[in-house]
Amino acid sequence: MYRELPDERLIELHLAGDPKGMEVIYDRYFHRIYRLAYSKLRNAPDAEDVTSAVFMKLCRSIDSFRGESKLSTWIYTVSNNAITDFLRRRRPTLSLDADIMMDDGDSIPREIEDDSRGPEELACDEDFARYVVSKLDGLPPHQRRVVELRYFMDMSYQEIADELGIKLGTVKSRLNRAIEALRSMCPSDNEVSANALR
Repeated sequence: MYRELPDERLIELHLAGDPKGMEVIYDRYFHRIYRLAYSKLRNAPDAEDVTSAVFMKLCRSIDSFRGESKLSTWIYTVSNNAITDFLRRRRPTLSLDADIMMDDGDSIPREIEDDSRGPEELACDEDFARYVVSKLDGLPPHQRRVVELRYFMDMSYQEIADELGIKLGTVKSRLNRAIEALRSMCPSDNEVSANALR
């Protein structure tokens, strides 16, 4: 029953004290936020941290959502702000190649097991996700944003047009140009299937 409810009704339920409202919002938006964070951070643990921070912020401040735009648009804005804040605070990372220095002056090789999740575990086409994430930085900002909204936030063309304040035809044009640009960046020996970029 809850899964079929629109976002606005789920917010009302959450604010009235029904925990199922936020649970369904979480289920509905978790993968979208994670994909967006991963596309910018390129690191699964960092993307998970940002996704958690976004949901903590949503739980604390969802009562400030006025409904002037769709919840998905508001979540996209909150997510982008959280990613930007995370990037500002990011500390220099430790080199995985550096040996560990011991107190006696000796060193031992560093061994780190990587059991992190990547975008391939998400409910989307694996080839497309890996390809787009690896190439997004090569797109102009206006094209990158359309790709993020469409493929990471799962917004419709109309929702993207409303979010960006542009015409529906402009959304389609920018998305087509972005896809063509992504295709042109693809080496011929490692091409993504034509179906993945439609």
